[in-house]
Amino acid sequence: MPAKNGNISVVLKVVLTLAVVVGGVVVSLNSFRPTAIVATVRRDTAVDVVTGSVTVRADHDLQELKSELEGRVAWCDPLDPSHEFKKGDELLKLDSEDLQRAMKEAEDAYNTAVARAKIEQAKDPRRQLALDALKTAQRLRDKGEWSDEKVNEAKRALDSMETLLDLADFDTNQKKITFENNQAAAKRVLEKMTVRAPADGLVVVALVAPGALIGKGAVVATFYYTARLVMAKVSEDNFSKIQLGQLARVRLLNLGSKEFDAKVTKILPFADAETQRYTVYLDVKLELKDLIPNSTGEVTISVGEHPNQPMIPRRALGLGNYVLVVKDGRVEKRKVEVGYLGLNFAEVREKLAPGEQVIVEDLEDFRDGQRVRVTVSN
Repeated sequence: MPAKNGNISVVLKVVLTLAVVVGGVVVSLNSFRPTAIVATVRRDTAVDVVTGSVTVRADHDLQELKSELEGRVAWCDPLDPSHEFKKGDELLKLDSEDLQRAMKEAEDAYNTAVARAKIEQAKDPRRQLALDALKTAQRLRDKGEWSDEKVNEAKRALDSMETLLDLADFDTNQKKITFENNQAAAKRVLEKMTVRAPADGLVVVALVAPGALIGKGAVVATFYYTARLVMAKVSEDNFSKIQLGQLARVRLLNLGSKEFDAKVTKILPFADAETQRYTVYLDVKLELKDLIPNSTGEVTISVGEHPNQPMIPRRALGLGNYVLVVKDGRVEKRKVEVGYLGLNFAEVREKLAPGEQVIVEDLEDFRDGQRVRVTVSN
């Protein structure tokens, strides 16, 4: 019996030793397996996007504000750089004292002439004398003392006098018309001596100061219109996918990595002759102060959706639309059919099921059938 028990002890020791050795080998083999960074296939909405470059422009670009007349600048305080103005606001005034004095003198002279003419007309005896002469001629003719010719002669004298008086009234009316036309022309000149904002805008550079003498057509400031144009340039092969009203996301370099909602509002049907890229206008949900003229960025326009589709990170796709699936610790290379390609994710239409894991980093380091350890990507 002691010999038999001894044999059993030896066998147990051998088995334990073999188990330790095998375990060590297994542990060693596992420790030498490469680690694959994987992502899990999940269902989500596949989005087809068109990307493009973005430029912000002020409507009509940089504009010059000019004076229609020459003269001395009397006032231009609002022309400070960065001053915001509204359409019709007064931005500059030329010295109009001499013109206003001349208009006042012309008005006084006209009013004096009108008053004088009224007095003369009210006290002019010529019409009454001619009328009395006619009545006398008619009375004497009725008595048989004068002929009809004498009466006709008195009538002609009265008609001639009335004509002269009517012409005097006509001349007075013509003087009134001339005065009013001259005053209207002077007022128009007076209006031109005030430079007004042609639209809502923002001063960029002021080029004059109070007291300065400027010539006709002189540039007094440069400005941008308040209205902004956000234009995206897209490639010819993607242009046909874009339609009015499509939603987009815009990122401007001057605002960092933030993205802002946008919508397609206008599509130009012709391409740039040099770049062969098409222009799309966007309405971006941003405040005016953030839409700086000539700033640039990029846009992603959503042009299609497939809901509830298997999705994988785009970096999991290898050349030829191959993916590396990790199943039971082994790498399996599969060719898949790809649908919509987004910036970060891709739609897979077949040969890949939700819940499976695909390698997303260093794809070139793995081969079909290789044993790997996995670490799930964040």
